[in-house]
Formats: sequence, structure tokens, C-alpha cells
Amino acid sequence: MSAVEQRSTSAAQTQVTAKPKKNMSIGVVLETLKTEFPDVTLSKIRFLESEGLISPERTPSGYRRFKEADVDRLRYILTTQRDHYLPLKVIREQLDAMDSGAVTPITRSGTSEPLIAAEKFRAPTLTRLTDADVAERAGVDVEQVLEFVKAGVLHSDHSGYFTADDVQIAAFAASLMQFGVDERHLKSLRNAAARQADLIARATAPMAKAQGGQTRERAEELSQEMSALVVSMHASLLKALLREELS
Repeated sequence: MSAVEQRSTSAAQTQVTAKPKKNMSIGVVLETLKTEFPDVTLSKIRFLESEGLISPERTPSGYRRFKEADVDRLRYILTTQRDHYLPLKVIREQLDAMDSGAVTPITRSGTSEPLIAAEKFRAPTLTRLTDADVAERAGVDVEQVLEFVKAGVLHSDHSGYFTADDVQIAAFAASLMQFGVDERHLKSLRNAAARQADLIARATAPMAKAQGGQTRERAEELSQEMSALVVSMHASLLKALLREELS
């Protein structure tokens, strides 16, 4: 093969390599993102579309077709949620700023940034832990785990299994008991958390319905954001009250 032919073949290969991918279905997009974002689902992608953060093209039959730019936009949204815990409202503002050609992206402003990230309030990964598993992972005795169940701090499912969240609760409860906190105090903390959970559920459900779209996804998103704010406010109030008590 001559040098000219080699250059021609090399150029052709480069053109093939650089050729943009065809439009992708939502299933292909999901598989593309799954490796980096294991929690992403079809309903999550549809929810982000319903919220106006992405706008894939539609075929005459109504099927979604995603371009590389759509996938990049999705990756940006998911990364921002995962790494910076920003609510969708702020992410939408950032996307709008980038779409309009603004050089500096909009960041969260004001003084209401939660001390606890909304990401922390996602549902735990599905696990099936026995009371012995919880005890081992939390560094406590099985008897203590049973005490926490009796106090209402830990709850197993209908099959008697616990989740990773229960491990954290058991570890925190055991640490508090070292400060003299007893079963009565643990029940009080549990009841306070139940009241806050009820407050969040009552507030977010109507908001999700009013905003339409994927109601369940939206309710989960709002509950995570509000949970972070409620717990952060509680921590700030606790700090202020303790400061008053100690002074």
C-alpha cells in the first residue's frame, strides 16, 4: 500500500471513529449511566424530563430519542445531585445559566444551606440483616439490639430483617447510652423523629401532587430536601439552646 493510500485509509478510519453516535433509546441511556450511577432508574430519567431538566426528542410514535448532549446533561444533573446535594431548583438554574451562555454557573446562595445533605435521606440499599448482623456491624451486643427494638428505635421488617440504616441507629444509640441516656430517653428521641417525619410527609405530598409529573419521584425528592432542612434547623436550634444553657 502506498503512502497516499495509507493516509487515505487512516483519514477514513478517523472519520468513522469521530462519527457521532446515533440517537439512543431510554434503555440504552440507562445502561450507559448505570455504571457510574447505580441508583438511576427509568422512572428517574422520566421524572427529570417531566421537571423540564432534559428534553429528548420524540419519534412520530412517541418514543424518546436521546443525543449525546442529552446524556451529558443527564450525567451533569446526576453528578451534581450526588456530589453537591443541590436541589433540582438550583440545578435547573445552573442549566439555564449554561444554556444562556453564562460563564459563571449559579450556585446556592443565602444562609439556608443544610448542615446535613439531602443525599443522606435516600432510602437505604436493600439489605437483609439479622439482629446478630446489626450487632456485629454496630459494635454492640445482640442484647442491646433487642433493647433498641423494645424502645422502638429499631424496627425489623415483617420477616424480622433490618437495614443498613438500623446499623447506624444502633451505633448512635449505643454511643448515647455511654453518656447516661437510657431507654426512656431513646423513646423520646424516637417520638420526636416520628413527629418530624409526619410533618415532612404532610408537607411534601400535596406539593408533589400540585407540581404534577412523576408524583412519587417528586415526593421523594422534596422529602429528602425538606428532611435535610428540618434536621439542620434542629441541629442549629440545639446548638443555640446549649450555648444559652452553658453561658
